[in-house]
Amino acid sequence: MLHSRALPRTRQVWRDDAWSQLAALVRMRWLMVRTGKARRGFAALGLAFPGLCVAAVVGAPLVPRDRASDVILLVPTAYLAVAFLSVLAPLVAGGGTELFPADQLVAFPVSLRTQHLASLTQVPLNLAWVVQVVGVVGLTSYAADWSPYLPLALLVVVSYVAFVTVAGHALGWLVVGARLRAGGRQLTWLLAGVVLASVALVIATGRVGAVLDRSPTARLVSVVVSRGPIAVRRSVTAVVVLVALTVLAFLAGRAATAWALRRPGDAGGPLDASVHQRRAPRGGAAREGLAVDRASIWRSPSLRRGLLVLAALPGMVAAAAGLDWSALVLLPGLVSAGAGLLFGVNAFCLDGSGAVWLASLPGRPAVAFWVRARVVAETCLVAAAITVTAGSLRAGRWPTTAEASALLGCAVVASLRVVALCMELSIHRPHRADLRGPRDTPAPPGVMTAYSLRLAASTTLVGVVFSLCARSDQWGWSVLWALPLVLLATRRLVRAGAAWDDNHVRARVVATVAGG
Repeated sequence: MLHSRALPRTRQVWRDDAWSQLAALVRMRWLMVRTGKARRGFAALGLAFPGLCVAAVVGAPLVPRDRASDVILLVPTAYLAVAFLSVLAPLVAGGGTELFPADQLVAFPVSLRTQHLASLTQVPLNLAWVVQVVGVVGLTSYAADWSPYLPLALLVVVSYVAFVTVAGHALGWLVVGARLRAGGRQLTWLLAGVVLASVALVIATGRVGAVLDRSPTARLVSVVVSRGPIAVRRSVTAVVVLVALTVLAFLAGRAATAWALRRPGDAGGPLDASVHQRRAPRGGAAREGLAVDRASIWRSPSLRRGLLVLAALPGMVAAAAGLDWSALVLLPGLVSAGAGLLFGVNAFCLDGSGAVWLASLPGRPAVAFWVRARVVAETCLVAAAITVTAGSLRAGRWPTTAEASALLGCAVVASLRVVALCMELSIHRPHRADLRGPRDTPAPPGVMTAYSLRLAASTTLVGVVFSLCARSDQWGWSVLWALPLVLLATRRLVRAGAAWDDNHVRARVVATVAGG
């Protein structure tokens, strides 16, 4: 429900102008944050991005320049990674993140332009995008050094980031509109297969470096590192071209959004349901719960797309980079954090409006909790296993005993910590989420950003610890670190299960995920 104080102010500013509508929607979303602590936290998150960029600009030139040439060679690849992420994120999210679920805005005359603006303005809430942008800003500052041309270099990189971000959203909405028809879905799957096959061929033939050297971002980096009067001319030209392309991409994205949201599809609406006859699984309530939860995940468009990307993308990137085993140890933690964000942070939202009916069935409440925890754990472990397997194809050798034990320990500990944190959040901070549409998320955008920070910080720390263990000659270090971390995560998970056994807690969770 919307906060009552938001409505009078909303009526005053609600006009046909997209920016005014966006301001009203943002204000309503802000007023729905009820506690001062949460508001201060979200305000700190909003200030973190510009603060990190400033820190990167100031701190990067202070780094020793004994290997400056090697670092500068990485800048085109970093620029290309930002472009890749800016295109991939809207494709995975079905055009972009929603500020409000569509069913909550039925009574408001929200224009299609406003929806396009809303998805663009929420890009800084993507933690991966923020990390990439801060990284390229730091690399650009390092490459330009403390020269008079540093402001021009930063202006070029800001213009480039704006262009690839806006263009990525335009492409995302175009794909969303195309996939509304059977022919468009077949075409997009065909194009995706061609792209994946091309990437696999490049990796298999060892031509990753040659392809990266010929990327268009190499020319842009040459503009950034240029000096003298020619640097001013080239930088101004690059900025003008990028700004013009950004404007064109913005207009194209607005048209693509309107086309996608107005185009009728042939697969039925999001509330349509088809009946499938299935043989009931044998083995009791736990086996039935597992079958229902697994089917619920695969039926959701957003979860299905997220699982496919999470299973394929990190492994391909690791294979392309040719990481060694000590670096591969970092991947299970990062992939487990991404798997938890798919649905684990609000795991009981998989039940949707049927949560009330499921809660009324006879049986022990603990079965539902542990079944849901197992499904989250399966998602984390399977995604981590696929990533490590793909990344190990170019490792060049078999892992040592220390590396193998560190890899296994990191996967188990990181997955268990993610499961414990996710189930704890699912019980104490549930949210209403249907996960029926391609842009649905298990929690509001700001909350998802906070959750991603918590999961990424926890799993990254675990990955660093086991990566250090992999560099040692003793496999016992991994076991020594894994045992206490497993016990702590297990204790946290058991406490969450005890909280679920409380009737009042369980009723609050069920009422929230079923009706909001």
